[in-house]
Amino acid sequence: MDFEEYLNLQSATFAQLYHCLPISLLKENADDGNRVFMPVSALDRLGYLHIEYPMQFQIQNAATLQTSYCGVLEFTADEGFIHIPTMMMEHLGLRENDLVLLRSTSIPKATFIKLQPHTSDFHKLSEPRYLLEYNFRNYFCLTTGETIAVAAGDRFYYLDVVETRPADAVCVIETDCEVEFDQALDQAEPAAAAAMQVDGVGAGEPEPARFTGFRMRMDGKPVEEEKKTMPPSPPKRGLRFGSSAPAAGGGVKEAKSGEKDDGNRFTGKKYSLQF
Repeated sequence: MDFEEYLNLQSATFAQLYHCLPISLLKENADDGNRVFMPVSALDRLGYLHIEYPMQFQIQNAATLQTSYCGVLEFTADEGFIHIPTMMMEHLGLRENDLVLLRSTSIPKATFIKLQPHTSDFHKLSEPRYLLEYNFRNYFCLTTGETIAVAAGDRFYYLDVVETRPADAVCVIETDCEVEFDQALDQAEPAAAAAMQVDGVGAGEPEPARFTGFRMRMDGKPVEEEKKTMPPSPPKRGLRFGSSAPAAGGGVKEAKSGEKDDGNRFTGKKYSLQF
């Protein structure tokens, strides 16, 4: 983008070049999520342009043009600088003092998100809905192809954002959303199962379910089960989240190691969760 294009963009919407710095330089406990710190002059400009809440931004590495999306947490940065969470800087390939272009934008609210944990022990958590509720307070939006970190006690779990609907970047503020978990990255398919598929052995046998569960609402109200009108298709490995219940800040427990393995790769529940 040349200087003339930059000026034309500024005349139509909020668009500003900033030098980037880690957000931990201002607040160590604000490094989770994807909200940035901007200078107070940005607030004046946003007000002049009548940019309404929730303020949504596209952030772009000015050198590589790699983009992502974010919200704003505070207007306390020094003039000419923007403070960015560490994981966002890594995703955008940014180093301290690199130039970024921040521009206001509009992205739709999420209706569906598919996440893939990096490790299978994430599936052993007894209440992943509470974990997401608590950690998603730090996230303004999610973008397909990025990795997010969620904390359970003193441990972090990393999840890839595999799919978002209705767009590749979606807002997760004040929205009801279905969340589905994919098989963890470290869960390899059994060699025996692969051999059976190649040799055609057991072709007539049904595939074992990878996910079993039921639907419920976090507010305790019953959920009417859908009536099956045709033979069921292969089940999803997923969970449905969403409710207006308040988020719980901790209390995420792992499954007991002594529990008997019933052969399923992942068992869980479906919820209706509101962010």
